[in-house]
Formats: sequence, C-alpha cells, structure tokens
Amino acid sequence: MRRTAFEPYGQSPEIGEEGVVDIFLVRHGEMRYEENTELDLDLINSYATGERQGPLSDRGVRQARRVAHYLATKGVTALYSSTFLRARQTAEETSKLLGIPVETLEDLGELNVGRLVPEKSLRHALTFRGFVGLHALMPHLIGERSSKRLLGYLFIIFYFNTWYRGRTEGAESRRHALERIEGVFERLTAGLEPTARAAVFTHGYFIHLLVNHILDPRGAFLRMVKTPYIRNGSITHISRSEHTRRWKVEAYAQTIHLRNDPVAAAPDQRPIAQ
Repeated sequence: MRRTAFEPYGQSPEIGEEGVVDIFLVRHGEMRYEENTELDLDLINSYATGERQGPLSDRGVRQARRVAHYLATKGVTALYSSTFLRARQTAEETSKLLGIPVETLEDLGELNVGRLVPEKSLRHALTFRGFVGLHALMPHLIGERSSKRLLGYLFIIFYFNTWYRGRTEGAESRRHALERIEGVFERLTAGLEPTARAAVFTHGYFIHLLVNHILDPRGAFLRMVKTPYIRNGSITHISRSEHTRRWKVEAYAQTIHLRNDPVAAAPDQRPIAQ
C-alpha cells in the first residue's frame, strides 16, 4: 500500500494561501441513541457494525450548527460526507448556511469494527464484566453524566483496540479499512483545485486512522495522539502545499468553535458509535 507524504506540526501556511489545499475533517455531531438501562451488548454491537443508525440528538444539531458557522469563516467551497445519517445531517447544516451541495461518498463511512464476543476470550469476558459493573456503580459515585462520559471514552478505546488486534467478529479487516480510507482520500483530493478548501464530514475512527496510520506511516503523530477517541463536532485541519506535496496536521480534533455554546461543548455522554 502506497503511503501519503506527511509532516507533523510546524509553521503553518495561511488558509487560502496560493498552492495550499486545506481540508477540515469533521466528526459528526452527537447521535441519538436508543435508551437502555442495562449495558446491552447486542445493541452496542449493532451500532458498531453500522446495522443500526440514529439521527442527531438535539445537542448534536447544536454542534452541527456551530461547525457550520466555524467553516463559514474558513472559506470552504466543497463539502463531502459519509452516507451515514449522523454525518449527512451534520453536513446539511453547513450546506444550508453556505449554499453548497454535499457530495456523499460511501467509503467515507465509519469502520465496521465488528461484534464483541466476550465468551470467546476470557480477557474480553472479564473486561466486559467490568464495564457492566462500572455501568451500575459509577452513576452513584460520580453522577450519571460523568459516568456516561467516562464509560463511553473507555469503551471506544477498548472496542477499537479489540478490532485492531483482529479479535472481533464480522468486521472489515484492518488492511481493508486502511485501503478504503486511503483510496477515498486520494480520490477526493485528486479532484481539488490547488487552493481548495473542503470540509469532510465523517467519523472518529476514520479520522484517527487517516491521520495516524496513512498520512503519518512512521507513527510520529500517533505517539502524540495515542487514543482513537475524538469528540463529537470536533474538527481536524490538514493542509498540503503544492511545493512539498506533503500533508501537515494544523489542528487535531479541535473544539474551540463549540465553546460559546455550553451545551454543544459539554463532553460527550454516549460516544459508543464513532
């Protein structure tokens, strides 16, 4: 697999500078989940495989509108989105504000990380049992909101690492995921003008793999960003100079645009599906 040239943080060109392509990778707004009082593994697996999808929550809509107003200040001229409902609805807010159509690309979709099968691994069974215990206990210790935030954060990392090691069932392989992400990224960027500014509405695991495993195959950036957790509504800004033909991370998973809205900016409460 051919890798894309990358350089880590450094002195950044101005947005819109001649010969510089700017891409804003947006994680969709918060999705509305089905409420369940127990840690339902079948429900969790259905979200992780993409079999079940939900629309944006009210908070997710607020995040999407904040994203739209932020992108309006960056001179964005092209919009691309995953076909997943939560990503499309996030992109639609920017489309309405800027009057720019959204092109949907199936390969921008989230990873199919497969199903957890705790009974096939003692370690995973014990880990999942631990989540079940924490799910029941933590709300009494730190409150429901903080408990959901903490458990969601831990679960995203656990699920990703389990998939990355090939220990889930029915998942797309790591090789297939990397080739899919690299392929759609190259097709998308190949059609951009040298000074283009595009927004790509996608998913957390997708952004994590793109930045840390494709743009940076030597792992320099991964050593700084070790977890796949990315906040809803966050924006990762990457740029490429026509002079060097190398991609650079200008900002990773930033949320400054959400801070004027205390509801939109609050830490994610149910971030199981990236």
